[in-house]
This record gives sequence, structure tokens and C-alpha cells, in this order.
Amino acid sequence: MSDPKPPDDLTERIRRIATTIAEEVDKRFIASEQSPSMLEAAASSLGTTMERWGRNPGLRRILGGVQRDEVTSPGESVELSATLGVAAKLGTVARFYVDSAVAAEVPIGIGAEVRAVIDAPGPGLHRVSVAICNDRGEVVTDLSGHRLLQVVSGRPVVLVDAALVLPGVADQPIPSVSPIEALRALIDEGFELVYFDIHVKNRDPAIHAALVTQRLPPGAILVYSAEEQELRSLGIDFVEMFASTAIRRLRAKGVPVTTILTERDEHPDESLAEQVSVMTPATALSRALAGVFAVEIERAAKLLNDRANSNPLDWRLDQTTDSKLVPGNSFHAELDNGEARRRLLTAFDEAQSTIHIQFYMVQPSDFTEHMIVRLIQRARAGVKVRFMVDALYSDEEVLGRLNPSILSLKEEENIEVLAVNPIVSRKHVDVSRLKKRDHRKLVIVDGRRAFVSGRNASNEYYMGFSEVPVHDNTRHERIPWLDAHVEVIGPLVRTVQETFMGTWHRQGGTPIPNDRNAMPDLEPTGSASGRLVVHRGLAETNGLAMYEAMFDVAEDHVYIVNDYPIVPALERAIYRLLAKEVTVKLLTGNAATRRDDGTFFPAPMHRTLFEYMVKAKLEPLLQAGVEVYEFVPPPSPMIVARGGRIRPYVHAKLVSVDGLVTSIGSANLDATASFWESEANIVVQDAKFARGVEATLQTFIDGSVALDPESEYWKRERAQRAVVATLWPGSLYS
Repeated sequence: MSDPKPPDDLTERIRRIATTIAEEVDKRFIASEQSPSMLEAAASSLGTTMERWGRNPGLRRILGGVQRDEVTSPGESVELSATLGVAAKLGTVARFYVDSAVAAEVPIGIGAEVRAVIDAPGPGLHRVSVAICNDRGEVVTDLSGHRLLQVVSGRPVVLVDAALVLPGVADQPIPSVSPIEALRALIDEGFELVYFDIHVKNRDPAIHAALVTQRLPPGAILVYSAEEQELRSLGIDFVEMFASTAIRRLRAKGVPVTTILTERDEHPDESLAEQVSVMTPATALSRALAGVFAVEIERAAKLLNDRANSNPLDWRLDQTTDSKLVPGNSFHAELDNGEARRRLLTAFDEAQSTIHIQFYMVQPSDFTEHMIVRLIQRARAGVKVRFMVDALYSDEEVLGRLNPSILSLKEEENIEVLAVNPIVSRKHVDVSRLKKRDHRKLVIVDGRRAFVSGRNASNEYYMGFSEVPVHDNTRHERIPWLDAHVEVIGPLVRTVQETFMGTWHRQGGTPIPNDRNAMPDLEPTGSASGRLVVHRGLAETNGLAMYEAMFDVAEDHVYIVNDYPIVPALERAIYRLLAKEVTVKLLTGNAATRRDDGTFFPAPMHRTLFEYMVKAKLEPLLQAGVEVYEFVPPPSPMIVARGGRIRPYVHAKLVSVDGLVTSIGSANLDATASFWESEANIVVQDAKFARGVEATLQTFIDGSVALDPESEYWKRERAQRAVVATLWPGSLYS
């Protein structure tokens, strides 16, 4: 690496440019007309302008610049990222500086961004900048502006609502006390400041300008933009969800957030579930004058002590997912559809007291018929069956319609059927009601055995690839999909049961007696620990945080099984993995099933378009170094389509890290699962289980098609991917 970068290099370059211009001006004007102070002012003004340009998201894409401010704790891994813009053509290496020291050098590839992962330096506000260098290590140019890396010192941290400092915010009450007085008082009381903004648009440039203009205390600016998270507000207020997410992420990184300063909250003196005090500037100032911040100081110290005595994965999951690790369980992962069907129906046959089922979709199929018959048989034998479905996607109690597959269940005395979030009339049809659905798939038998799954009730989820005849003109919807469930026996089953019962009661179901039939005593049955992570749409981001936590602790390898467009926050987490040289293998499929030669089986047009969109979203990850494979099941005599092999859809939602921890359930890695719908996943923290799952996945990968950006197959659909990616109406519709 080259010598450290001189401080204020951008300003110095501007001065040199201005001086050169001034020398030309000298030749035309007499000495008395020259004004050094005017020259200094011009250079300073230009520097401020360049800084503002560097913070503008649109201009940054063109001119290049460091992406965002970061807040973390000492020694924590932190991502430094920059958009290259036109500067990508000027050099071969991007050099990241933290203050004046070289932090990392990254080769410039074909992408629009560069990123590095470093260990955070000591506490303080650090200046992050980027220079573009040539092959000889010489600086060719600097990217405009810089960003702040704020490394906290262990003192309590206050998140300052940027709306307090932005001029002319229409929906923000006028503070009764000047925010700057409150901020200075908090600093005097030992707090560190971090500014945050939750808005549809990215308002970072305006916030930075307001801090400079008003001479407010410096601090990193954290922006949570709905647009940049691939959300469209559509009348939905995401403030509460993003605020909770921001706090949890920071605390997981060892940032002791104890306070939010805002005028938004109607009850500013109350505390959030995250043990964070919410107060107005007036309250903060009065408490500072009274010297009553002992609670916040104690909370900060406790958080740091608890973190120091916790396993990194446990700490992150505990902080960000509202889940608890439960020991003493046995787990079984099932990726074979036929075996999954047999295990589930056998569990029904063995039920003695209760069967609780929750599905997202129930569709007419042979599997559905077999399931209904088994459930009716058990109900007539005295087993209480409770059957819960998402109203919209099972077409049950939607504008008066009823699902005919469920009618026979409803006629049985010992079976109750409940539709989640029914749509009674067209007056109730809005974006929130259509998108905020319950995507969970849960089965609990006798309160002792649970299945947490990605599988709906239909043939494609429960018929094996060797059980279905496939010829060249078999329609896509008849061909099975790759899916997964995890079967749980042990104390964790109680948590799954509680989740089912909670939803049942909130949706108006007949009260479930809290007796030994529903809640039996559960003794340890194995040596494996696990947790149930439940995400409730638009309330928090537990599923997204679960995947982020798993990625952030990875040191060697990550397996991902999914076939949906990956939400930006998880894309960035994957890029961080690549920057740490962690191997990432993604097993995906085809939304419209392909033959062995890559051509499509007959499929609805929306499936084909969705396939192009998903692959377009995967292309940057593929180019960045993610190993991507299209799943190919083993050959079967039942498959006579040309080539003898098929490349089906992959519906499984599975992530496994370092042979240590595995997640299986209903949560995809897309925006819909991350924000809108309710999800449930089991995270198994057991090396034997994880190694077994990863061995199965590696077997799948060994027999699958590796995607190659230079292959004829990939190139021949490039135009289709580009058109669909441009016209597709966002990940809202994934």
C-alpha cells in the first residue's frame, strides 16, 4: 500500500485548481485587484459544494462517492462501500482511507460499487474517503466528498430524529425547546449523538447541510429510506418498523442506544420494548438540568457487559429477532417431497389429542384430498383439529367466496376452520390488506411434534420428482418443486404451539384450553438447541434480521436455497461476505420449469416473466462472485422430456452457515417476506444438524447447473432479463 493520504486532500486539490485559475487571472488584472480572501472563500465554497454532491444519491451514482455513514463499536467488522461513477474508468484500484491511513485496497471490477470489510478502529468520529489509483499505486483522482465512521466509546447513545433539525418539515411539531440546547445538554451528560432519518426519500444531503448551517454537534447520519429498501410507502407509515430495526441492529453491534430524541412520539416518556427512552428536547433538557440519567447509563453498561459474555451469534439473534434459544431438542430436515408427505400424514395418523395446522395456500390436489380425509378420520376418532389458512391466498372468506377443498372440514363437529384476515367487502381492499398476509406454514401434533415449513397444501410441495410423469409438454404447474421443512421434537415445540395459539386467538378463533392436550410438559429429547423466529408483517423485521445475523457471523461458507429477488439489505450482507472471502453458494431454480437444454415447459406468462426478473436481480451477485446453481433433481424413469432431466422451481427457504447454524421455514429473502408478510423459521444451532443439511445441499449442487455469465445459455436471455427488470413493478410484486 502507498503512503498515508494527506489530510484534507480534496480541499487541497481544489485550492490548487483555484490557484491555477488565479494565475491565469493575474495575467489580465493588476495586482491591486487581486483578493486572496476571495480566493480562499471560493475554494471553501467549492469544497462545500463537492461535499454536498457526494451526499446526493443521484449525483453520487454519476460522480462516485462513499455510500453512507456507519456506526459501530471498536473491533466490530464494518463495511466501507463506495459508488464509482465515471471514476471507474480512470483507474484499477479503489483505496479506502480512514482518516489519513489506508484502510483497504479493492480491485475495480465491472460493477458500479466497491466495498471492503475492516475491523473498526478505536472510538471517535473517523473520516472515510476513497481514492482511485492506477496499476502503479498512484492516485489518479479522489471520489467526491467523505463519510463518517462513528465508533462509539461505550457511553450511552442517543438517536436524534433528523426531523428536529430539518427546516420546514410539515408533519413535525415545532419543538418547545431548541434542539441544539437539548443536544448540548445531552453531550454534557455523557451521551454520544447519532442522527437518524426515516422517510420515503433519502434526505441525507439536506440533513448534512442543516447540521453544518446550524453548527450542530457532529455525528453520523443513518438514513432509512423506504425507496432504497425497495418499499413503496403507498400510504403505509414505516417509521415504527424502521425505528425498531435501527435500534436492534445498532445494539447487536455493541452500540448502546438508550435514548431517542424526537417530537414524533405521543408518549415521549414511555420506553420501547428495546428498553430505549423516547423523549422530546424539552424533556431531555429538563432531565439534564436535574441530572437524572442514571437509568440510561446503567442500561448502556449492562448491554456492553452482556455482549462481552455472549456468543456472537446468540447475541445478534437475541438482540434482533425477539427469539430465545431453547436447548434439548431433536430436529429433522426434510427436502424430499414424498418423504415429507409420508412423515406429515403419519404424524396425523398418530395424533391422540390435537392437530393444529396453519397454511398460506390450500389448493385442489391429490395431496389436499388425502390430507382432508386423514384429518376427518382423526377428528371422528376424538382428536380436536384446528385448521387455519390465509384468507386471500387460500381463497377462503374473500368477498363471500369459500374454498371448496375446505368445506368438508367445516362440516365436521370436531374440526374448526379459521381464515386469517378475511376480506369481507371491496371497501376492505387496500394495499396493506392485500400485502400484509400470513405466509406461515405450521403443524403441531399433540403439542409434542411440530413442523415448520415452506410447503403449502398442494401437489407441487408434497409430490416427489420420481412420482410425477413428465414429458416435453407437461405443464409447469404439474411439475414438483424443491421445498423444505424442519420437524421439531422437544421443548421448542411449546414456542411453536404458542405462536399458533396466539394467531388463532387474535383472529377470533374459539378459545383453546391451556391444558395438557395443547400444552403438555415437554422433557428434553435431544442435545440440539434451536429457536423459533417469527416475523409479523409491518411490525418489525425479525426474519430479515435473522438472515443478517447469520451472514454477519460467517467465517468460511454460506449456503442459500431460495428463488426470489433478494432484498437490498441482504444483498449488502452477501457483498460483505464476499469482501471477507467467505464462499457463498446459492441454489436456485426456475420460476417456469426448464428442460435439460434450458428451454421452458409450457407455463403461464407471469411465471416466465418472473423467472427473467429473478435472474436479472441475481446477475450482480453472480458477477461479484456468488456461486449460483440451478437445481436439477436426480434422473427418474418418469421423466421422458428431452435430455431426461428437468430444472424445476425452488420454493425452499434455507440458509446454513459454517456447518454450525441452519434456518428453515417460510421466510424468503425478498422484500415481501422481510417487511410485509408474517413468517416463521426455525434456527437450529447444532453442528451435527448443520453438517447433515449442508452435505445434502452439496449433493444437490454437484448434480445441478452452474450459472456462468459467459455461457451461451446465460447470454441468450440477457435482453429478456433487461426488459423485464426495467418494466417489472418493483419487488413489492415479487
